[in-house]
Amino acid sequence: MNDINAKTINFTDQNWDTLYNVVDNRDFPEREAEMIYAALTEKMRYIPFCDYLKRFLYKNAGLSGPFDEIPLTEYQSILKAAFRENNAPASLFPSSTKISAATAAWLSQKRATRGSVLILGFGLALSVDEVNDFLASALHEETLRPQDPLEGLCRFCFERGYAHPKFEQLWEALKKEGREAALNAEEKELLYSLKIMQEEAAAREAERYQVFYDLYESARAAFAFNYNRTVRRDDPIMADEITPADMERVLYATVPRDRSGNLIPMRDSSLYALFDDNRLTRQRISKLLNKETVLMRSDLITLQFFIWAQTESEDFSPKRRYMRFEEVTNALLARCGFANLYAGLPYECFLMMCLLADDPMSVYMDVWERSFA
Repeated sequence: MNDINAKTINFTDQNWDTLYNVVDNRDFPEREAEMIYAALTEKMRYIPFCDYLKRFLYKNAGLSGPFDEIPLTEYQSILKAAFRENNAPASLFPSSTKISAATAAWLSQKRATRGSVLILGFGLALSVDEVNDFLASALHEETLRPQDPLEGLCRFCFERGYAHPKFEQLWEALKKEGREAALNAEEKELLYSLKIMQEEAAAREAERYQVFYDLYESARAAFAFNYNRTVRRDDPIMADEITPADMERVLYATVPRDRSGNLIPMRDSSLYALFDDNRLTRQRISKLLNKETVLMRSDLITLQFFIWAQTESEDFSPKRRYMRFEEVTNALLARCGFANLYAGLPYECFLMMCLLADDPMSVYMDVWERSFA
C-alpha cells in the first residue's frame, strides 16, 4: 500500500477487485476451489478497526502522501484536537482513562467495542450515518440499536448534533423515567422518541427471528429434496425430520471433528483470521430457534447461501444465480435492519465467489477442507 494515496483507497472495492479477478479468470472453471482459497489466503486480509479509523482521519483532515507512512503521532494529534474542540472525554461515562491512552489504543486495535465507536461519534462530531458506517464496516456489527436506551440516546444526540455534555445531561434525565413532571420539554421529547424507537426495534427484532426461521425451513426443504434425490429415493426423508445436527453435518461436511463428534475449533483453520467463527453450528441453530442468542447477519447469509447454492434451473447461469442471490439477500438484510452484502468482509466475499462456481456447495466444502489441511 506504500504507493497508494489513501484518498483513493476503498477496502470494499479492493475485495470486489479480488472477486472479479478470480471468477473472470479463464482458469476459474477448472480450478474454482483452488483459486478461491488462494485469493482468500494471499489477497485478502481482515481490515482492522484502526485502519478504518486512520482512513477516516486521513480523508477528513485532507492529508497527503502514502497512507501507511503518516506517523501515528499525527493521527493521534488529530484525534486529540477533535476531542478538545467537541468537548468530549475518553469514554462515554466518567473513568480514569486519559485521552492519550484512549487515542493510542484506538489507533492500534484490530477490533474495538461499540462503546469506543459511540464516544468517537461525540469526539469526531459524527453523523448517524457515519457512526453506522463505523459499526457496520469497521466492527462488522449491526447499526445503532434504538431498543438499547444508551444507543437510542446516542442516536438522538448524533441526529441533533448535541455534544457529549448534553448527552450526559439527557442520560440523567432518561433515568428519571416515571417522573415526567420533573422533565423539561426537550427531555420529554427525548423520552417519547426513545419509546417510539424501542417499540419499532422490538418489532424488528421479532421480524429478524421470523426471517431466520423461514430461511431455516427453506434450508431444511432444500436439504431433504437433494438428499432424497441422491440417497434415499425409495424411503424419502421429510423436511421436518431434518435437525440442526443434520444441517451442521452438511454445511461442514469437510471440517474435522473431535472424538466427541464436535467440530474442531475454528482457530485451527487457516481462514480463522479472516472469518473469525461464523460457523452455523447445531448449537447455534438451536439457540437461534429458541431466541436464546443474538442473531447475526452471517446467520442469515449462510442459510441463504445454502439454499441458493443448491438452486438448479436452466434460467440460472452462475452469474444470474449470483445476481439474483445478491438481490434477494440484500432485501432480506434490509428487512432485518442490516446493511447490504459487503465484499469487505472476507467471509461474505467467499460465499459470493462460491456462488459464481458451477457447483457452489462442492466448492464451498472444498475450501473449508483446504483450510484445515
